[in-house]
Amino acid sequence: MLRVSVLGAGRMGREIIGEIASAHDLELAGVWVRADRQPPSPEGSAALVSTDLDEVLATCDVAVDFSLAAATARVLAAATKAKTALVCGVTGLGDEQMRELERSAQTVPLLYDRNMSLGIAVLKDLVERAAPRLSAGFVAEIEETHHVHKKDAPSGTALLLGETLARSLGRDFRDVYRYGPGGQRRSREDIVFSATRRGDVAGEHTVRFRSEGECLELTHKVSDRRVFAQGALQAARWLAVQPPGLYRMSDLLRDEAS
Repeated sequence: MLRVSVLGAGRMGREIIGEIASAHDLELAGVWVRADRQPPSPEGSAALVSTDLDEVLATCDVAVDFSLAAATARVLAAATKAKTALVCGVTGLGDEQMRELERSAQTVPLLYDRNMSLGIAVLKDLVERAAPRLSAGFVAEIEETHHVHKKDAPSGTALLLGETLARSLGRDFRDVYRYGPGGQRRSREDIVFSATRRGDVAGEHTVRFRSEGECLELTHKVSDRRVFAQGALQAARWLAVQPPGLYRMSDLLRDEAS
């Protein structure tokens, strides 16, 4: 049994706890919660539920972090100290936090991705292959739709796809990113983003390549948030046997396909 600790008891944390409970090869070892949050009560589990991060990490083989960006530095320091493999799905990380991820990955296996769904990992691969082939005569656009409670826009996944697209075309993402007021296309090389907040949409992303005579759309839609929890736990299983390093979901898929 692989012992998994969950860091964060919000919506995603609870989804992961539920998926662990139904898995035959996983055991919920611990849950890290904030002092001001009502802790979960995993039915039939002897898992440690605590505000003490070091204590929670000491119970597990691998930790899955869906807490907050503000806690990332603390989580990375604790995981490095405990030498615990870490799956991080926290969005909204800045440049310094990304550098901290890279430093921690020198000591522990660390998988970071802004979207843990396997479908998005495949979509990213398709974008990498399509972009160079459609660079002449086509312009690129990325649309995303999420529930009304999502605060960041464009979503982390939309930005990931945009970064992938720009890199595949040999462009600096910061130069071609266009969103919001004044974010209209200024040249054919720009990547224009649009974001919609509607109802309880779990996540929809479309990368569009458009010319005067045709249009190619690559779309991914999530109908059940469980896919993110399932992807994170598939990552945890894989990461637990990897050497120290910084990994992505694409590394997992590439390894499993080989």
